[in-house]
Amino acid sequence: MPRIALVHAPRTLVQAFVDLGWDVAADLRPEGCDLDIARALADAAPDLLLQVESLDARLLLRGLEELPCPTLFWALDPHLNGFWQAAYGRLFDLTLSTQARWHEDLTALGARAAHLPWFGLARPWRPWEARSHEICFVGRVTAQRPARGWLLDFLTRQYGERGLKLASDVNFGQMLELYGDSRLAPNESIMGELNFRLFEASSMGCLVLGQDLGPEQEALFEPGRDMEVFSHVAGLKSLLDFLLKNPRVAQAKARAAWERVQRDHLPGHRARAILDLAEDLPRNRAQGPEAGLFLGLARFRLWEAGRLPGDAGALDGLLESLPGPLARAAQARFLVQSPGLGSRARAALAALWSAGPKARNLDADLAGSLGALRLEEWELARGFWLARLKARQQPSKALLEPPADPRALLRLWARLLREEDRGLRPGFPFDPKAHVPACAAECLLWALDLAPGDTELLREMDGLLASRPGLE
Repeated sequence: MPRIALVHAPRTLVQAFVDLGWDVAADLRPEGCDLDIARALADAAPDLLLQVESLDARLLLRGLEELPCPTLFWALDPHLNGFWQAAYGRLFDLTLSTQARWHEDLTALGARAAHLPWFGLARPWRPWEARSHEICFVGRVTAQRPARGWLLDFLTRQYGERGLKLASDVNFGQMLELYGDSRLAPNESIMGELNFRLFEASSMGCLVLGQDLGPEQEALFEPGRDMEVFSHVAGLKSLLDFLLKNPRVAQAKARAAWERVQRDHLPGHRARAILDLAEDLPRNRAQGPEAGLFLGLARFRLWEAGRLPGDAGALDGLLESLPGPLARAAQARFLVQSPGLGSRARAALAALWSAGPKARNLDADLAGSLGALRLEEWELARGFWLARLKARQQPSKALLEPPADPRALLRLWARLLREEDRGLRPGFPFDPKAHVPACAAECLLWALDLAPGDTELLREMDGLLASRPGLE
């Protein structure tokens, strides 16, 4: 019997592998943020390892390069975490992504990625006549989610007296009970992603009304049959008004969605797809010093985003020990962004400059230039930019204007990074007064902080965001 090792896998997925004839050699649910997986599996001898992203505690596995079996990582929220998962994915043979649109973010450092949507649950059909609520929305409202607040304000104004049920901070079982006792479920995606709500509400026989997210969503639930879609709040109101007046039509579509889940989107379907993807999977994970590099980069990027607790001194030593320009860039960013380390940061930037252009890459020149700008070392900031411009073959005309001030330098870096397909770093909580930019949008945000209301900068930002609907 083949054996699989699972890390943070949902119980329903664990059972799905058992139902497919696999022995679960290990079902690990560590509470910390670090685990030596080779040691943890020393006596397990699995034929396959799957780590599912935990949305609570961020867990980084060490020792993956020592495992003889194929290794897979399932990224559940790449639209929020692709900036660090690009590095972490290099430790696995394959990264699975619930979102097809974020493929470029996950593969930016050479990881191999495949699209695998999330799944629903096998639940009995409950006729709508037995349900209490016409409209239900379950989800937290925070300052980081203004669009969700606007949606709930709209629903409360228009349907507060017509069977609306709003809930937040409920557990998973309570959420399913609410969907099972409701008929219509408006959906809202933070960044235009296909979220869990689509599968959860459909599993419970709710008709989901969601944003029009295009072909990726249409391949899972057919608009007009399995769900309804809208592009504007006026469209949502029109749909809700029609469906409330025509409950038999609405229930038929909700039933179709429920049947679609049972037919295509259960844990067993995803477990089968994972096994198919793992079959004859070539070894693609980083080895030796390279494995240490990418684990260190993942750790640094989580620290930079404020998502990894721990000793900053230990991270400092780790970055200093890692090889190559990616590590030097990360170390420079760490020092510049750490309070009280200005003198060491300046020394690191000077050393990076002295190493010469052949020892640097785009990441190193970017960190050097904008790290120096953060430290108000204008000539060094300008020097790294000019060195990067000189290294480009036939730079575009948009890059040739000499930078006269910090705003102009940031704008030039934004243009270059956009040409390099580094437009956005979704999910990273960029602070224009503290962080060193790593993408075009962050350069523009810092420039706009220096020159609020600058129409040229705003126009460039609009053009950048147009490529990723939902991020605006």
